[in-house]
Amino acid sequence: MSEGNGWNDEHRRRRVVKNELAFRAHNERRRELELEIGDAGSEDAVPFVCECGLPDCAAPIELSIQEYEQVHAEPDRFVVRRGHELLRYERVVGEVGGYRIVEKLQPVD
Repeated sequence: MSEGNGWNDEHRRRRVVKNELAFRAHNERRRELELEIGDAGSEDAVPFVCECGLPDCAAPIELSIQEYEQVHAEPDRFVVRRGHELLRYERVVGEVGGYRIVEKLQPVD
């Protein structure tokens, strides 16, 4: 993220969280659709989007419904592509399906 945009750190952190929550909401709708249709088995790969806080990212990721639900059992955890970690605001706590699981350093508001 650009440092020269005049945002203070708290504003930048809130923007990152807002982006991550928007991607999670999109993925949650996708999960619900897969469950409603009943087409995805618990181990089938489902297309989701990276839940990073980068403003221009909409990179695809593939997880099973089970993997997705395990990550989101903790409300402050998100799944991101390698290299999309924002270590100023989060830490890597694991991996799933070849992707990173990050946890917010401060609770998600």
